[in-house]
Amino acid sequence: MYVERIRHVLCSNPDKRYLLVRSNIRDFKLVNQIFGFPKGNEILRCMKKLIVEHGRYFEVFDQLHVDQFVFLIEKDKFEEELFRRIAQVCSEFIDNPGFRMHFQLGVYEITDPEMEVLSMCDRAKLAIKSIKIDEPFSVAWYDESIMEERLYSKKIISEFDSALKENRFLLYLQPQANTKGEIISAEALSRWLLEDGTILSPSQFIHILEDSELIWKLDLYMWDKAASLLSEWKEDPEKKNLSLSVNISPKDLYYLDIAKILIGLVQKYDISPCKMNVEITECSFVNSPELYVDLIAKLHDAGFSIEIDDFGSGYSSLTLLKNLHADVLKLDMGFLQDTDDLIRSEIIIDSVIEMAKRLDMQVISEGVETQEQAAFLKINGCDFFQGFYFSRPVPSDKFDTVLKAYNLERTNSKSVRPKSLRDLVQEAV
Repeated sequence: MYVERIRHVLCSNPDKRYLLVRSNIRDFKLVNQIFGFPKGNEILRCMKKLIVEHGRYFEVFDQLHVDQFVFLIEKDKFEEELFRRIAQVCSEFIDNPGFRMHFQLGVYEITDPEMEVLSMCDRAKLAIKSIKIDEPFSVAWYDESIMEERLYSKKIISEFDSALKENRFLLYLQPQANTKGEIISAEALSRWLLEDGTILSPSQFIHILEDSELIWKLDLYMWDKAASLLSEWKEDPEKKNLSLSVNISPKDLYYLDIAKILIGLVQKYDISPCKMNVEITECSFVNSPELYVDLIAKLHDAGFSIEIDDFGSGYSSLTLLKNLHADVLKLDMGFLQDTDDLIRSEIIIDSVIEMAKRLDMQVISEGVETQEQAAFLKINGCDFFQGFYFSRPVPSDKFDTVLKAYNLERTNSKSVRPKSLRDLVQEAV
């Protein structure tokens, strides 16, 4: 067994520095589901063959699980490029531009040879779990901050179910405005109210719930709250024409019959499905487009509008537009913020908006933070805007106050777009 062999090498060479390396193919089960088990087995055989061929680089190597291997390597012999080449060869077995395999390495530098080998493997695994980038090949080295993140994650997971039962997940809304400056819809977002009164933003817990396969419970809860709110709005003249966008996580597909649940919610609360828009992120489509085709067809047939969220954040956007018939494109304005060549970025955004129009899609620009961005997007045909320039997310029970203050300001103003919603939120909330 690899544990005994690693222990033997470490005890026999106390003066040498070693790395414990663990490999993983992210979401390998999708390969089997989409392309079949024979294709998955072919990839694994290729990977094992290449590892054996390069065995001289490893003091110990073994197969941990179906798609996971463990290696003991002398520190000065570690070659990241070797693993990159192995990943590249194996990825060529998937001849589908809409699906990318993701090979990941977790590296733990052994500083205490007396540590249990399984604990070393756990640290390498934690390094893998820390990988957030969506690249074909990624490497992460373990450090103590990863352990701190693990302890934080365990705390989040242990408190999640009780928080859900106690209704401590709050519905927040981020307004969406049209080119006339009118609020026409909002995105439904979650916040976690802790027992001490602290409010956690999604960035502090969503990724943990996704990694731990708990996100479906939160999504189910938030969909119900959004549908209930839309039911209340039916009787309000100022809000009866507004719609809400709800988010779907890729993990929801494995636990929920999404179409059946959403159709059931609009029936339960007697609301029109056209008021409840469904957001699916671009990366979800890119990683497993086939899984979404049937879902989108069912939701379309039921009257829901489909939005592609974070468009522009991935690398297969054109393939996505060709294969999936969504109704709304949500442009990620981080594309403009993270660039040294603003002119080229603006040309690309202009072209994307024009292309969306020709595909009979509406465009929402998300993450609009400056007046200059809003003006540029309006000139180039963007339909709706969302971002801190207009408003931060606000508690659903404060949305009414913000809406009334905004409508009053519009009534008293002659400008196309009056005072920033950001200012109104600060005044009204």
